[in-house]
Amino acid sequence: MKSTLVGGSKLLFSHLGYGGWALSGKGWHGVNDKEARATVEASVASGITFFDTAPVYGFGRSEEILGEVLRSCRADVVIASKCGLVWDNSGHVTHSLSRDSIMRSLESSLKRLGTDMIDLYQIHWPDPATPFSETMAVLSELKSFGAIREIGVCNLSPEQLETACSLGEIASYQGLYNYLQREAEDKILPLCREKKISFISYSSLAQGLLGGDFREGFITARSDVRRFNPLFADENAFSRSLSKVAALGKKPSHKALSFLAEKEDVTCMLVSMTKRKHLDENISVLY
Repeated sequence: MKSTLVGGSKLLFSHLGYGGWALSGKGWHGVNDKEARATVEASVASGITFFDTAPVYGFGRSEEILGEVLRSCRADVVIASKCGLVWDNSGHVTHSLSRDSIMRSLESSLKRLGTDMIDLYQIHWPDPATPFSETMAVLSELKSFGAIREIGVCNLSPEQLETACSLGEIASYQGLYNYLQREAEDKILPLCREKKISFISYSSLAQGLLGGDFREGFITARSDVRRFNPLFADENAFSRSLSKVAALGKKPSHKALSFLAEKEDVTCMLVSMTKRKHLDENISVLY
């Protein structure tokens, strides 16, 4: 599988990356823990070297599973996690990118992942209450200490990305981008190109919508994370999306991943894969 150096770093990313949100099972239906773990193992065997997760995915569960499964091949893979979203005992999530919050978050992530260093540590979402100068200062400090290898950002506006770049070295930008949702093409992709920042697409298959298995009348359950996705939450947007997916033919996921794979600006396409059949289907696009 094609691999690319990220930004100006020495991190080598596989073109297809493993997205760890669904791995936790929380908010995603039909996830079997044993099958999901086996799919992570098969991902490594198939040439995937980049594994992305976050503390908030299953409130630590995704990190724990990845740490357990990848322990035997830790030196051969790139693990990315995030900071900036914290939760209380009731599961209420808030934004926090303060120095103390990041230090606590990193310590917990290292423990759950069973590692002494995170390859790519990313700002998950911006925190309006904390100046970027404070956030970037602590991340740069952690990099100098060797606790993290590179700094990445996710979901920043073009203006916020400019500010972050002025305060430290940013290796990557992770953003929403797929066949149905192309807003990143307007400003973010050109800016990443200008700054020599690697772009990582998330929701590369639009949370499964581009798999072709959804039909008119689908209703997201209250426990389903897709209820927050405008493609699912808005009935008209959902209907229009189904029409676009149908126009892709019998294997829409192949066409959708090929769309991203052909983009020079996309370093890595993240896809959550908890079933071996989905891994095999997605891998086949790149070989």
